[in-house]
Amino acid sequence: MNARDESYIKLKSLEFREVIGAGGNGVVYKVYDPMYQREFALKSIFEKKFRQNEIDCMKQVDDPNIIRLYGYDYYDGSVYLLMEYCPISLGGFLRKNPNLTDEQIKKYSIGILKAVRACHRCNIAHLDIKPGNFLIDEYDRIRVCDFGMSSIYNDNEHDFHCGGSIPFMAPEIICNRLVDPLKADIWSIGVTFFMLATGRLPWPGKDRHTLCQNSMTKAPCLEYIKDQAYAQIIKVCLNLDPDCRPTIEDLLDLPMFHETSATIIKRRENINLQMANRRKISAHRSMMICKPRINSCRIQL
Repeated sequence: MNARDESYIKLKSLEFREVIGAGGNGVVYKVYDPMYQREFALKSIFEKKFRQNEIDCMKQVDDPNIIRLYGYDYYDGSVYLLMEYCPISLGGFLRKNPNLTDEQIKKYSIGILKAVRACHRCNIAHLDIKPGNFLIDEYDRIRVCDFGMSSIYNDNEHDFHCGGSIPFMAPEIICNRLVDPLKADIWSIGVTFFMLATGRLPWPGKDRHTLCQNSMTKAPCLEYIKDQAYAQIIKVCLNLDPDCRPTIEDLLDLPMFHETSATIIKRRENINLQMANRRKISAHRSMMICKPRINSCRIQL
């Protein structure tokens, strides 16, 4: 931990637990708040690399399948986001458990689709969909996080300068063509579903040129997937023509992703409990006021 982050954590009367994520733009810590007697995720981002869209997108989507942002603050050249803590990412879970059961694949697939649907319904394209950006909460429910690459779009926009993780990028992004951001998300869902079913990526290649060549010339090896219905879903998501890919609503309408009544009841019970906890934290934390630099968009810590 650098001195700046250590100073901020002490300033906010938080207790450092461990580093739970790190990348080129910053670090995510697990911290403990004695006031709430609860653990949180604290994301530290270098201010020069911070995109306001990350906060704007999280503020715009209020859904149980989206990770909760409780507040953010600027301090000594960094931006800090205080968020809900989840024990593990889907990517971490897959590394430990590469052979998921059919029930797990269906459950996590539905969670992914519902999380992305919540974004798309709010005109938000995530643009960095991958197992590592889906968290698994204490109720074994999928939650999407990391909106650092996300964009708020309108129907007439098809020219996005996208980042993201190369193995999950749609070929039109890799090849620098015009992009429909929602259909780019669908491609990334297809790659993610392939990983759920096989524990591996559809194509080899980590650099842009190799991956673009492989994804545009080689069909994914769907014979690795024992459920042929699931394999066909992956196939349509990985269509090279973005216009031929399904929408998120199309995918959730498929019989495979319909939930039983018992599952729906259990999920609603978990959501009600979670939302009650959110209200308690939001009300209490609102008393911890940070002086805003941008009054129009600051969430009070």
